[in-house]
Amino acid sequence: MLAARTLLRTNAQIAKNVQKRNMTVIVTPAREKVTKGEQIVLAAAMVVGWTAVPAWVLYNIRAYRHLE
Repeated sequence: MLAARTLLRTNAQIAKNVQKRNMTVIVTPAREKVTKGEQIVLAAAMVVGWTAVPAWVLYNIRAYRHLE
């Protein structure tokens, strides 16, 4: 019985120390519209980021296969 009390007391202390978050999720339209130019620049950066590593691997495929 004493072990159960200790266990319950420990759990209560842990529960007090756990961080609690109060978050509200409200979806609203954007406050400032993103310009077409900015969208194009960001899209281009994402495409370059996604294709850089596969392009590097394909360019250096012989080195990966140890063929010369």
